[in-house]
Parts: sequence; structure tokens; C-alpha cells
Amino acid sequence: MGHVARLPSGDGGRMATKPERNVLLVVGVAMAASLATAAALAMRASRPGLDESLTAAALLVVAIAARHYPLQIAFRRRMVTDIAPLFAAVLLLSAPIAAGVAFVSICVAELTARTGSGIDARQVLFNSCQAFLTSAAAATVYAAVATGRLPSSNASVMGGAALAAATMLIAGDVLVFTVVWAQLGIRFRRMLWDWVRNRADLPSDATLYAAGFVGALAGSIHVWLLVLLLIPTPVLYRAMRNQVALRRQTREAVEALADIVDERDPYTFGHCRRVAEFTHLLCKQMGLSPDLTDEIVLAARVHDVGKIGIRDSVLQKPGKLTSEEIDHIKEHPEIGARLTARFPDFAAGTRYIRHHHERFDGAGYPAGLKGRDIPLGARIIAVADTYDAMTSTRVYRDALDDGVARLEMERVRGLQLDPEVVDAWFAHMSWQFGGDELQAA
Repeated sequence: MGHVARLPSGDGGRMATKPERNVLLVVGVAMAASLATAAALAMRASRPGLDESLTAAALLVVAIAARHYPLQIAFRRRMVTDIAPLFAAVLLLSAPIAAGVAFVSICVAELTARTGSGIDARQVLFNSCQAFLTSAAAATVYAAVATGRLPSSNASVMGGAALAAATMLIAGDVLVFTVVWAQLGIRFRRMLWDWVRNRADLPSDATLYAAGFVGALAGSIHVWLLVLLLIPTPVLYRAMRNQVALRRQTREAVEALADIVDERDPYTFGHCRRVAEFTHLLCKQMGLSPDLTDEIVLAARVHDVGKIGIRDSVLQKPGKLTSEEIDHIKEHPEIGARLTARFPDFAAGTRYIRHHHERFDGAGYPAGLKGRDIPLGARIIAVADTYDAMTSTRVYRDALDDGVARLEMERVRGLQLDPEVVDAWFAHMSWQFGGDELQAA
């Protein structure tokens, strides 16, 4: 379905660890529950008619294809769309047939998709059982609530469809939560909080359920309407893939421009790349959501691109800068913000680029923002930028060792840099002063 639990890959030559035994237990319970549910459904199943058989076959093919070909909706982000056909099956077919379509489609898709990278039988079984159980539960709820069938628009049918969608979503998450708990031992309250905080794909899932409802509405009139509804899908798939490819090329071009700016000064070569890496470590340490982390890291990757508008004589001057030259170099955050605001992938992080030279005490530039008025992403980039600047050789000084850099960051903590972000950086890094070396924790 939309959420897939990744099970640990075991080693047949050693004894299974406790987490692996727990996962095996969860998979076994899921299989047993699926078999019991299948037996219960089979006892009350009636022989499907021709229309129901054709509808089941069409949705089976569509679900397999949807699993194989996820939509590329953003850079490094794909959306598996098999929820839509499986939800349509819940609304159109009897519970046994809908659950069977879910199990077979996911099983076939997983087996055929994993031929190149190896097949994990436990993974395939769990995902197939998950699809079976969620579809069976949703179809049972729909049949219990709806007094009619589509294309009827009475309240019980609409309410039953909404409850079936909620059942399908919640049941799938509960099963994934169970595997995560068995594998990692995370407390339920912590998992629930992470789900609420990181459930950024909920709007996408809602869209897929809506698409499944539309497909079910068309299929309830005639099965061929369902087929006709799918004809534009390959065109849409290709168009979205091309759009994402164009955005990826644009993104790579802006990143390449930032690298060229770094290369203008041999002392700053690779600076933006390193700052982006440090920023990612900070975001992870602070527990930020994946989407926000990507947004901030992307801004860090090109935070100095505005230096393309700064004269070489200023950037590479070995001596002290004049007041006019200082004012000139202070223009680079605004230049970078204006440049990146033109591109969709960078627009969200423009404010981080514009304000990454603000100071926590309000004495920074370009706007003189203070404290938490400075965007969080800018405060994080400032810490990463400061550390890399101090530990890199520049035209006007040699690189500082890690011990000196730590003392300096402690000195400007709360003045130049956000104390919370500095503390997160120190928490991530383990400082050992035997040889003034800094090692990753």
C-alpha cells in the first residue's frame, strides 16, 4: 500500500537476534491473520459474475502497474499509487474478491520488482498480508455501513466510502507501527508523535483515495468506463516524469553555479558542499522532519551563490577590507536570494539564504533580525557555515584546529549563533582533546 515496512534482512548462518525474532513473529501473525480472514471470507463468498470478474481483473492489472511505476512528484520523491485501484476494488467488489485482488497484486508486483536486487520472502509476505488485511477490513466496513451500492449517492454509501478509506489508512499504519515496534522497540507514544509530525504524505494519500472513489464510480456504471478512465494515465506519468527531470536539471545547474562560485577562490573550494553536509547532520540531530530538512539542506547547498555578484578583487583580497568593500560583500545574501527565488525547488529556502548572516543578538545583516525572528533554517546554516569557515584555510588566515573552533563557537554562542543550534552541534560531535581531534559521534 502507501506505507511499506522494511524488515531487517537476516543472515541464515547465524542465530536470529531478538528484534529479528520479533519481526518474524509479526510476519507470522500477519500471515495467520490473513489465512483466518481468508477462510472466514471464503465461507460467505458467492461465485462472482462476469462483470465482477472483469472488474477484478482490470483492477488487478492496474494495481500491479501502479506498484511498478510510482509517480515522480518531486526531486528524490516518488508516490506509489496502488492505493487508488485497491480502494476502488473495496468499493466495487465483494470483500473476499477485493482482499484477493490486494494480496495477489502486491505479491506479484513485489516478486517481479525485486528480481534484480534479490527477493526477501518475509518482506513480500508481510506487504501482501498487509494489503490483504487492510482491504478486507475496509471492504467489510463498507459492506456493513452502505445500504446501497455505487453509483448511488445516498448518505450511507458516501459515509461507508469515507469510513472504508479511514479503515484502510489506519489499519495499514497500525501494521507498519507493529513492525517498527518489533524491530526497534520504540514506545507507542513516541511512534504516534512521529506519525503526527512526519505524516506529510497524508494529503497525497487523500488524493489517491479520492481517485479510487472516482474510478469506482466509473466502474460501477460499466467496467469499460474504468478502462477508458485509465487511458490518459501513461501520458500523465510521462508528463510528470519529464517535469521532474526538468526541475532536477535546473536544480543541478544552480548547484553547479554555486560550486563555480566556490572555485573562484581556491581556499573556499567545496565550501557549499561541506556546509550542506554539516547542515544535514544538524537537522537530523535536532529531529526536524524530512521535508523541512531537505528544504534547509538545499538552501545550504547554494547559500553563497550570491557571491557571483561580488568582485574578485574583494573576495580574494588578502588584506583588510575597506568599509566600501565590506558593504559590497554584504550584498551576496540578497543577490543569492533574488537568484534562487526564480526556481521552484529553491524558492522555499530563499529566506534561509537571505538571512544566513544574521546574528542572534541582532547585529547581523541584511535585515538585523534578532533571536527567533531569524528563520530556523538560517540559524542552522549559520552554525554550519561558521564551523566550516573557521576550520578551512582562507586567503587572509590559516585554518583553525578543532579545539580552537569549539572555544570560538562557545564564545559566540548566544551572540552570533543560536545557542540551541550550537548545543545540537556539540551534541552531535564528540570532542577529544588528546590531539585536538574532532570525531563524529
